[in-house]
Amino acid sequence: MSMSIGNFVALYKEVSGTYEAFGGEVSSSFSISKDNIEITTKDSVDDAGNFVKEFDGKGEYTFTFSVEGIQRADSSVDTKITDLMNGTKLKFRFGYNILTQKCYEGEGFINSMSIDSGKNEAVTFSAEIQGTGGLEIVTVSA
Repeated sequence: MSMSIGNFVALYKEVSGTYEAFGGEVSSSFSISKDNIEITTKDSVDDAGNFVKEFDGKGEYTFTFSVEGIQRADSSVDTKITDLMNGTKLKFRFGYNILTQKCYEGEGFINSMSIDSGKNEAVTFSAEIQGTGGLEIVTVSA
């Protein structure tokens, strides 16, 4: 993803073969981490002869998408809660949803959803999506 203002980077959900904005979003994030497998042995030493830990880099990775927004008609919060309760696997895209731009694409489950309604404030929501399976870096096409 190229560097730009955050207004153009968003979370999208696949609906009937096209990616639509998650709805009412004000902020979103993508996180990925990997468990490395330790392969340290008794002869794991650096060039100076110091004992060191070694890892092979072939462990499993996990990814999550997070989103916060304002509950509006296009937020479809009730649909998202239904997806959570039913354990519906969804396809997501994080990044620019513009032709020729790169983004992160994968499947996941909405595993948490909260709605906040403070006095004299907009009703807001937040959701956490746990990725499942592989993640791809793709170029958006028509």
